[in-house]
Amino acid sequence: MAEKTLKSVILVESTAKARTLRKFVGRPYSVMATDGFLKDLPKSRIGVDDNYQPDYITVRGKGTLLADLKRETLNARRIFFATNPDAQGEFLARQYCELFGVNPKSHCRIWLEELTRENYKAAFEAARPIDNNLADAFQTKQLIDKYVSHKVGEYLSRKIWRGVKVGRFRAMLLKLIAEPSSEKILTIRNVLTEATLQELAVKELNFSVARTRILAEQLYEGINFEAAGCGGLITYPHGGEISLTSERREPAAVQEYLSDYQFKLYELIYSRLTSGKIPASYELNGVINDAALMAKFDALGIDWADFYSVGIASLIKRKYITAENSTYKVTALGERVLDAIKIFGDEIFSAETYNEVTAQVSEVATGKARKISVIENYCAKFNAKFDEAMASLGENAAPQSEPVEESEEVCEKCGRKMLIRHGRYGTFLACSGYPECKNTKPLLEYLDKKCPKCGGRLAKRSLNRGRIFYCCENSPQCDFATWDEPQNLTCKVCGATMFAHKFKDRAPMYYCGNENCSSRANHPMNKILAEIKHRAELRRERKEKLAAKAAEKVTKPKKSARVTFKK
Repeated sequence: MAEKTLKSVILVESTAKARTLRKFVGRPYSVMATDGFLKDLPKSRIGVDDNYQPDYITVRGKGTLLADLKRETLNARRIFFATNPDAQGEFLARQYCELFGVNPKSHCRIWLEELTRENYKAAFEAARPIDNNLADAFQTKQLIDKYVSHKVGEYLSRKIWRGVKVGRFRAMLLKLIAEPSSEKILTIRNVLTEATLQELAVKELNFSVARTRILAEQLYEGINFEAAGCGGLITYPHGGEISLTSERREPAAVQEYLSDYQFKLYELIYSRLTSGKIPASYELNGVINDAALMAKFDALGIDWADFYSVGIASLIKRKYITAENSTYKVTALGERVLDAIKIFGDEIFSAETYNEVTAQVSEVATGKARKISVIENYCAKFNAKFDEAMASLGENAAPQSEPVEESEEVCEKCGRKMLIRHGRYGTFLACSGYPECKNTKPLLEYLDKKCPKCGGRLAKRSLNRGRIFYCCENSPQCDFATWDEPQNLTCKVCGATMFAHKFKDRAPMYYCGNENCSSRANHPMNKILAEIKHRAELRRERKEKLAAKAAEKVTKPKKSARVTFKK
């Protein structure tokens, strides 16, 4: 029997990126996707000790994937890491070295600025050891941000109530939204970076920052041009300047292979880079929107492009701001947060301090500063302010519960108002007549989107730990349910609602919610959804077995004690 040829493995974060690279590598290589972080700081606790050392744990839901990857790489001839060409990608590559038993000093790191066959060959030949300075730079910022946000959360849980927290960037963003509006001019610089692309897309295409980031990643990670092969259209969009991988690929020539949104963004990028029309100025009308906030950040010299969309989404989710007609306003809760963090002062939450830490992180990346020194320098100042803030609350200050909110719904059993409650399994409605009336039901937010299974309205339900669940209004008669967010898009094939499956560190994957649609044939989401369904079935089976065992213990008659008598 012929011996099985051992393959070398190339690990990347993204399924789309893996799909593109598979077109370039030869038979002795296997390309596998990790879906980003396999181990990360815990969400439920600080995860950083008093000496600023991290406690990384396996990311929730990644245990099976990690075990599969370890099994697949166990007998690999060699393992290479082609994670993104930036500080986070370098940190992930170093983390993977530890997880998969690779010597970080070996030539295991592939740096891919663009995903084309020619660039891959050159990058593979130039494989190098892990750059510990660059990886440390990412970790420096990661540990500072986690330490600060968790500690501020401890203070705010007593000052306001549990669950209220804010980090360095979000605090600064909230301050800028709260500032009085004024006439501003958004001046876009003469190079196409991630920030200038987002500014151009906001003003010329009316794209949100989140959409621009996702589409730019898709253009980088590779497009299938069928007979013409597969490859990226632009260089890595989150690094330095963005450029085209080939000027020969004019927008009209590749339009049939792109979605409408991908085409619009690529057309904008192509025209700006080939015609030299990048510099632009836009007069803003004083409303607080994305363009106005971008102009404010630019004026303060803040590197905002990587964190802006996540920051805005977090402020909206936590109800610190509202977004109506693309305009942001600070809520009453947001005002309370701003008032509460004033005690930390400009030494902690200011543009100058933020820029100072960013500059120090850059020095870590070049080896001019040590990771632990930068962390200790900032956190020492923060801890002094934190102690002052906690002392201002008094010795007996304890975490507060969020006030009970009355809903518009009426209890169908007794006619009293239903209250919005927050429990172990998320937000729900409970009758205000408790304990006389113990009626409860899920709190649903109905959406203007159709269920792909029965045509009813989709509804959103908030669960514990901030998780969002989507189901049909006709539940339980209609059993459609998903964790994936419904989009304001419909399938071009069948007209059903489209959904986005989100990953932690890469662009979402879009798919039609109708599992019988022809667009779902051979779609990579089928495997992901099947795995999610399988895990849910296993959990349900375990619960049923545990319930059966518990019931058996209750119903099983106890053996009567044997009494013996001494003679």
